[in-house]
Amino acid sequence: MGTLWVLLGIWLVVCGATVGDPVASKSAEALEHYQRGEYDQALQLYRDALLDRPDAPELHFNVGDALFKRGEYDQALREFERVLSAEEKKIQAQAHYNMGNSFFQQQAFEQAVAAYKQALELDAADEDAKVNLELALEKLQEQQQQQQQQQQDQQDDSEEQEQQDQQQQNQEEQQENSEQDQQQQQEQQDDSEQDQQDQQQQSGQDQQQEDQPAQQRSISPEEAQQLMDALKNRELDAQQRRFRATGKAQARDW
Repeated sequence: MGTLWVLLGIWLVVCGATVGDPVASKSAEALEHYQRGEYDQALQLYRDALLDRPDAPELHFNVGDALFKRGEYDQALREFERVLSAEEKKIQAQAHYNMGNSFFQQQAFEQAVAAYKQALELDAADEDAKVNLELALEKLQEQQQQQQQQQQDQQDDSEEQEQQDQQQQNQEEQQENSEQDQQQQQEQQDDSEQDQQDQQQQSGQDQQQEDQPAQQRSISPEEAQQLMDALKNRELDAQQRRFRATGKAQARDW
């Protein structure tokens, strides 16, 4: 495709033919610097000329043109926009054209397309505007496709990240549930073992109590005397029972 073109303002030609005009003199000198690629000097002279004629659209056009060459596209756009109020359609068309070039350099292809279309509406015979419009449309399409691809990639990355986060969350929940189950099982096992230990301890205590002889109960002296008396009475009763059991009847001798 064609390359971008930047048109010089028609003021450069008109002023060059004006004798005794300080603005024309500065503009002619600025043009010489411009053609030698000395854009800083050219810009300074164009701005000096603006001090004498601040409302001249042609001077704003030339200032914007020099700023464009310096790569200061935002400032160049502001100067070209001031040219749009000019009465002549030709210079308006050239201002739109250079605005399109400024937008193009900033990769603002949608705005560049609009500017080139405006230039062609004012000057349908501008072949450079047609070429640059076609190039800007191609760049705009590429840019939109890249943006769509980036959005799709971001969406895919976002969905993939959400899936990974969900999987990680599920794994953490499963691990937490597993740990809780293990803890419950361990607690149940500990409770069961404790019950068995308690039962064994109780059984051992019961068996020990059965095996141990009954402890003697301490008694008072009165109870001891009563117990001795009772034992004596039992002994007397026993003797009497023995006597009755072994005694024989004796006949009386008269």
